[in-house]
Amino acid sequence: MAHADEIKSALDKFYRGYIDAFNREDLDHFLNCFAIPHAWVSGERGLVTITSEVDHQKGFSRIMADLKSRGWARSAIDHFHAWALADQLGMILADYTRYKTDGSILEQGRACYTVRRDGEAWKIVSLSEVKAPFLGPGDVPR
Repeated sequence: MAHADEIKSALDKFYRGYIDAFNREDLDHFLNCFAIPHAWVSGERGLVTITSEVDHQKGFSRIMADLKSRGWARSAIDHFHAWALADQLGMILADYTRYKTDGSILEQGRACYTVRRDGEAWKIVSLSEVKAPFLGPGDVPR
């Protein structure tokens, strides 16, 4: 049985690797951070389920094309919070900033992830945006 602090530390390491892979556009590492299937949940679109590697690759390509068309250069983690929910289950709440190639801010946001340990690897099983002014799980200040 893992201790909650060990799980939180593992989630921190996982999330930093996920953002690093996103910034490097390392498709293999990025895709490996997600369980198949996984879900995106939003107030606008409801539940979107990604059920195959092909769909996941297409989604990643669309996201990157959109970000690059708006001048994206990299994303940074501003604040990170994690909760152990069980030995194999956790939740991550992260504030992020996306920067343009000129160093200016493209956008800022907050996302909430449910993650599950699959063997030794953590995988995202659901992802949702936390829109301002809402704080999301834990009422963590922005």
